[in-house]
Amino acid sequence: MKVYPLLLVLLVSTLAYGETEATDSKKLKSLLEPIKSLSASFVQSIYDVDGFEIDSSQGRFRVASPSRFVWHVTTPLEQQVISDGNILWVYDPDLDQVIVDKVDGRLNATPALLFSGDLEGLEASYEIAQKSLNIEKPSFVLTPRDNGSLFSRIELQFADRNPAAIIITDTLGQSTAIVLKDLLLNPLLRKETFVFSIPPGIDVINNVR
Repeated sequence: MKVYPLLLVLLVSTLAYGETEATDSKKLKSLLEPIKSLSASFVQSIYDVDGFEIDSSQGRFRVASPSRFVWHVTTPLEQQVISDGNILWVYDPDLDQVIVDKVDGRLNATPALLFSGDLEGLEASYEIAQKSLNIEKPSFVLTPRDNGSLFSRIELQFADRNPAAIIITDTLGQSTAIVLKDLLLNPLLRKETFVFSIPPGIDVINNVR
């Protein structure tokens, strides 16, 4: 299964908020603010509009502010999506191909930067409402403010006040559930972690030049 890079980045715009939303926003920010970096394994499952699982994959996810991440799918088909905050690499070993792009405004309102440190951008891009009031297992629903978004909502779930799952629902009703496991908060991640070294003999589609 292939991962869509647009599911892996989130940026900014500006709007005002009502009192309830501001309160829920502050609660979410209080959970996200301590996270400067994160490492976890994940299981990703895709469900159709009737709730039947149609695909699944698993791998490893690492993210650090500002706007750096590694999304490495290991099974069933390997894929790596890597960003150093400026450049985005999408590597498909089975295709012997890597696509190189800039990280820019075209990647607005996408979820990976939930953990990237851009909390002002998070508020600007989403309406935020708390769904579960359980103190140890709160959950929040984020609705994109941009009507042109590829998805209709994101649900961010916590367990013991740590990120536990992200559920993304697209505009056609299909949902993607990403369950995080083996979570490490604020690990030391070197800059080199977020730079992709292109293997020899690989086709390169370079959209940066």
